[in-house]
Amino acid sequence: MNTVHCKKEISLTKAEKEVFEEHLKQEGLSDNIWDLFEEWVDRSTSKVDFIFLKIYQDDSLIGLGLFVKIKPFDLGTSYSSFRKNAFVKKLTSIISTISSNCVYISMRNLITSNLTRPFFYKKPEMEGTIMKAILTYLKKEKGVDMITIVDTSANETHYQEAGFSIYPSSSEAYFDASKYADISEYLNEHKSLKKNLKRKRDSATTEVIRGPISKSDQKQIKKCLDRSIKESRVNTPSQQFFEDNIFETEVYNSDKYTHIFIRVDDRIVGFHTYQISGENMGGVLGGFGRNYSRKILPYERIMVASLDYAIKNNIKKVQYSLVDNYTKLRLVNALEPCGLFFYSKNPMNRFVFNKTHKIGDVFKLYSLEKQGLLKYGTK
Repeated sequence: MNTVHCKKEISLTKAEKEVFEEHLKQEGLSDNIWDLFEEWVDRSTSKVDFIFLKIYQDDSLIGLGLFVKIKPFDLGTSYSSFRKNAFVKKLTSIISTISSNCVYISMRNLITSNLTRPFFYKKPEMEGTIMKAILTYLKKEKGVDMITIVDTSANETHYQEAGFSIYPSSSEAYFDASKYADISEYLNEHKSLKKNLKRKRDSATTEVIRGPISKSDQKQIKKCLDRSIKESRVNTPSQQFFEDNIFETEVYNSDKYTHIFIRVDDRIVGFHTYQISGENMGGVLGGFGRNYSRKILPYERIMVASLDYAIKNNIKKVQYSLVDNYTKLRLVNALEPCGLFFYSKNPMNRFVFNKTHKIGDVFKLYSLEKQGLLKYGTK
């Protein structure tokens, strides 16, 4: 019969994971890629619900989508201009609660930068079929007001055919570590960075460790994260949920993750946590104190240390999510163009999104990247 249909579920069995081994191999990933998403599925609530969308051909599993359903959707999480003013922030929160919009979201790097795509498939030639089935299912699901997906621009045609509107997004930023035999080769390409790191290294130490992380260091990480979030240009719709739960997961309580700390007098002033999956090293969470940014360059030190670690451990890619600052744009050596794909059955939602997307966080990052490329040159 070859009937293709979609089912929403909250678990993924070992046998089901094995269906996607070829896809993982193609992407240079290992099967630990599922670990963190499964932890979020287990911690889902009525307001923030992580789900597996499984695609079947008759009774055979052939595809998978990873999504989060948020209800009510807080407008302030996507518009930094709404967050800056306390009154406007409160007002948008009230409006969001009253409207009670239900939104399906799949951002690139939803929970780890290794998850650059929301879709998995049994065979590469099935990608179009999988995407069509998932997008059709989401569009038809009762009670869903909006769907937003940040994905590679290479898939624009699939979204257009499904009736999605296309908006600009900043690119996926990453290091292609395979270009270098040693970190010195990279630093020789960035001579001013090399000079600045040497000049400001006396007071700072760089530490690369596997977990678990001590409770005292976890407290320092939380403080560092809080400072960084307050000054961040961008937020994500599930960020508060993420922050509230991340320290209860295996991320900081097991040896499955790699951490880079920048310390000054034993105080953590910058950190980044990574999941190593196959040939990929993807960021999970990071933060740094901006008051140290010019003094000791914690952000730059972390990025260089991650590339150094990748080179030494035969890791091909270090994924750094979407471009969201000039430093990231300047330091990475590769970009993948992305787009923001939006759908709503409601004409008013489509009208409002179309009129306001240019003050949204994703468009601001797109503009930042565009300005940065004019300043620093193309990759």
